Amino acid sequence: MIDKQILKDLTVLYAEDEEAIQNGITETLNLFELNVICAKNGEEGLSIFKSSNKKIDLILTDIKMPKLDGLEMIKKIREIDKDIPVIITTAHQETTFLMQSIELNISAYVLKPIDIYKLQDNLIKAIEPKVLKEQLIEKNKKLQIEIQKNEEKQKVMEIQSRFAAMGEMISMIAHQWRQPLASIGTASFNLKYKLLSGKFDLTTKEGREEQTSFFTNKLDEIEFYVQNLTATIDDFRDFYKTDKIFIDTNIEKPLQNSLKIIQKDLQANNIEVILNHKSKKNIRVCENEITHVFINILKNAKDKFLEKNANDAKIEISTQDLDNSVKIDIYDNGGEIEKENIDFIFEPYFSTKKEKNGTGIGLYMSKIIIENNHNGKIYVSNTKGGVCFSIILESV
Repeated sequence: MIDKQILKDLTVLYAEDEEAIQNGITETLNLFELNVICAKNGEEGLSIFKSSNKKIDLILTDIKMPKLDGLEMIKKIREIDKDIPVIITTAHQETTFLMQSIELNISAYVLKPIDIYKLQDNLIKAIEPKVLKEQLIEKNKKLQIEIQKNEEKQKVMEIQSRFAAMGEMISMIAHQWRQPLASIGTASFNLKYKLLSGKFDLTTKEGREEQTSFFTNKLDEIEFYVQNLTATIDDFRDFYKTDKIFIDTNIEKPLQNSLKIIQKDLQANNIEVILNHKSKKNIRVCENEITHVFINILKNAKDKFLEKNANDAKIEISTQDLDNSVKIDIYDNGGEIEKENIDFIFEPYFSTKKEKNGTGIGLYMSKIIIENNHNGKIYVSNTKGGVCFSIILESV
């Protein structure tokens, strides 16, 4: 129930042709802390309503008045404002008046002489829906502001996640390029050395053939390594495509794409990857986003191994078909997550990395991608002295 204070400072348009009644009721309304604008008849009341620069919250009107009666005044006001609360006062109990007042959406019908206590209750009941509506509108506005803030916050997180992933990818590219670039450097040095040192006797056919064979082999090597570098660029470029194109595919494809990008980084740190693929069903996914999730989980596992200087580091990836979905488990034996942390692992800006070089948004964005963008589930559990991330995606 709304408090009586709800009437405080509201403005009432009060139309009554009998001056004594109007003065008495106006005094009472002032006691209720209402602001009162008085009219002597319906015509004056309508004119005040149209011209008033002050917000009128409620109308209290007699029915029988000269020039324009109360019902006709309300009928014309309803053409301007369909929702303003209206209370009618009258000395009559005619059915005709009652039916007309119902058609005009009258909030209350008060008989004269007016009982001021009932009048107060009627005023509260009349204004209550309007106040509740205004409160709801205000709450909705605040809610929309909060939603907008959250959307903006999420966009910032997405950008931060992209930049963080980009830094990691550049590191991986550098690692994958190091060996081909070294091989290209070695091949070009050998070519240059052989050419300048005069190791080939170009005055003989055998010498020229030997030179041709040597140069051809070295150029073939350089071409092979250049193709390797180009393939790496293509892999990473595809990963960073921003268009969300959903395709029907087996989960093995985005898994293999993820491993293709991060495999050498894992191998360089002596991390064994065991893939146990049993799923046969197709799922509808945005490949780039799912690849992002897999790489993030694998990268976190690698960082944990390095932080703990783990021996016999191992990541096991398994897939299986459920009734209407596909389940992916990614397990690592790098130690369990502390019990006090496991419930917060998907929270934004939460990181367990001791060196504090983690952004704390990777797993949060992974959860958004799986649950919001793919209508799936992702959760984490401690098992077998390590951690298992489980992802469930609907099959098609």
